[in-house]
Amino acid sequence: MKPLPLANIRVLEIAEGYAGPFAAALLGDLGAEVIKIEAVQRMDQTRGQVKPRTGTEYPRGEPGPHPWNICKPFVRGNRNKLSLTLDLATPRGIELFLSLVAVSDVVLTNMVTGVPEKLGIAYDELRKVRPDIVYLSSCGFGATGPYARFVAMAGSMDAISGHTWLRNYEGDDPTTTAYNAHTDAVNALTSAFGVTTAIYRRAATGQGQHVDVSGCEALMPHLGEAIMNYTMNGRVHTSIGDASPTLAPHNVYPTQGADQWVAIAVRNDAEWKTLVEAMDSPEWTRESRFATAVGRLHHRKELDQHIAEWTRSQDKRELMARLQAVGIPATAVFSNKDSVLDEHVRERGFFESITHPDMGEMELPGIPWKMSETPGNIRLPPPTLGQHNDYLYREVLGLSEADIARLEEQQITGTVPLDRLV
Repeated sequence: MKPLPLANIRVLEIAEGYAGPFAAALLGDLGAEVIKIEAVQRMDQTRGQVKPRTGTEYPRGEPGPHPWNICKPFVRGNRNKLSLTLDLATPRGIELFLSLVAVSDVVLTNMVTGVPEKLGIAYDELRKVRPDIVYLSSCGFGATGPYARFVAMAGSMDAISGHTWLRNYEGDDPTTTAYNAHTDAVNALTSAFGVTTAIYRRAATGQGQHVDVSGCEALMPHLGEAIMNYTMNGRVHTSIGDASPTLAPHNVYPTQGADQWVAIAVRNDAEWKTLVEAMDSPEWTRESRFATAVGRLHHRKELDQHIAEWTRSQDKRELMARLQAVGIPATAVFSNKDSVLDEHVRERGFFESITHPDMGEMELPGIPWKMSETPGNIRLPPPTLGQHNDYLYREVLGLSEADIARLEEQQITGTVPLDRLV
C-alpha cells in the first residue's frame, strides 16, 4: 500500500466537542499520527459523565464499566487517533507538552480565544519551541474581533451565522428549527483544509503559520444566496422551507405510508414537460399559470398542492427511480436508518467495520472522499482514555517507568477519569 498523503505528519489535538476532534480525525484519515490530549480531571466533554445519568448515549443503552470510552458523541468524531492523558494545568504537564510540540508538525485546538495564552501554549509561544509549527485555532468566532472570547456551541454558530433564521418552514419562527451539528462538521472540514494547505506551504517554504478558523465564518458560504440577497439588493431573506426562490416545483412532497416523503426539483421547461408526462398529463398541468417557469414560481403553492396529490399514492423509492430514469432530480427522504442501510452507500463501502476495545465490532461512517492512489481507511477505533500513554511517554518522550509512575501519582496522567461530572 502506498503511503498516505500525511504520513510522517504528527498532530497534537487539544480539542473537545465535535468540530475540533473531527478536524483532527480527518487529518488522521489522510495518514497523520494524531495524538488526542485530555486530562483525567477534564476529559473531552463528548465522553459524557463519569457517572452517567442516562443510558441513551451508549450502545444498547448500557453504559458499561467504562462509559467514558463508549459514549456515542465521542465515538462519532475520534477515529484514527492515539490517546494521551496530560494535565496542562500543571507546570510539569506544560513542560511535557512543549517536549511533544518540539517533535510534532501541527497543533490543533478549539479552545476559546485567550485560554491558550493563559496556559502558555498559544502560537507565539509554541513557535519558540518549533519555529515551523502549523498551529490551528478553531473556535466559534475566530481569534480576533469583538466576539473572539465568546464561548459557542454548534447552535450558537448556527444562530449568529443566519442559518437558524433560514432553516425552518415558511411562516414559522426559529423555535421550530431542528438541532443538528451541521456547523461543527463544516468547521471541521474547513479546519482540515486549512491545516493541509499550511502543511503544503511549509513543505515549499519551510515556514509554519497560524491558521485561524471561525466556525461562524466557515458556515456563511453555505448561505451564499441569502447573504448576496442582502449585499446586492438590501433584502432580508426569509425562510421558505424546502422551496426554492428561483425554481418551481422544488419541494418535499408526501408519499405512500406514514411520514414518507420525496424531494423533487425541476430546473427548466424541458424537465417540467417530462414531469408532466410522468404524471400522465393531468388536466391541471394545462392551465396557463403553469405554462412558464415564471408562472410556476408565482403560483408555487398551488403547484405544490397538485403535485402532492399525485405523490401521495406513490412509493418514495419507486418514484425516485422512475423520475431519475427520465432525468428529473428526485430523491426519497431518508431517515437515519434508511441512510445507513441504503444500497448505494453500501456498495461504495462508505461504512467501515472496526473493533473497539470496549464495544467489540462496530460500524462507523468512513472517509468522505475516495482517492484512487491513496484511499485510506479507518485504521484505529476511537481510543479509550489514555490508551496510548505508555507508547507516547516511553517511545516519543523517552520517559522511564518511574517517571510515568510519578506522573500517575501526581494525577498528571492516568487511564481513569477523576470521579466527577464532566
